[in-house]
Amino acid sequence: MPRVAPIVRSTRYEHAINTLVAKRSEISGAIRFKGANLAHQLQHIDAVLLILGYKGDPSLIVPLRRTPSRFRKGELHRLILKHEAEGSASNRETATRIVSAKGWDAALVKPLMNNIKTAKGWRARRGAVANGTALQNS
Repeated sequence: MPRVAPIVRSTRYEHAINTLVAKRSEISGAIRFKGANLAHQLQHIDAVLLILGYKGDPSLIVPLRRTPSRFRKGELHRLILKHEAEGSASNRETATRIVSAKGWDAALVKPLMNNIKTAKGWRARRGAVANGTALQNS
């Protein structure tokens, strides 16, 4: 869910207001960070928010900034498994092998190590939930 300004709204149309706040955040992020020409859409969203009873200032809604992913869906996990099967013992070694295989700059090793750690954690938690062990440990 995108980070937005604290929402002060009426009890009516909450679902529509929340959706419009998220959309405004997304569009203002596209304008600010990508240079998109969508300012006219912000005016319409602001007007609808005020019509529906949004009590805050729509211009205070924080723009959404999405970071682009370097990997396709599931690609990082497949690369981790591949390099660990080839004998990679640590996250640093796995990250170094992936960076060299992709032909990227060596400065990306450290951020990629964090991505590998996160990916392993997600897979471990997902596997634990699927096997029911997370419910037994609670």
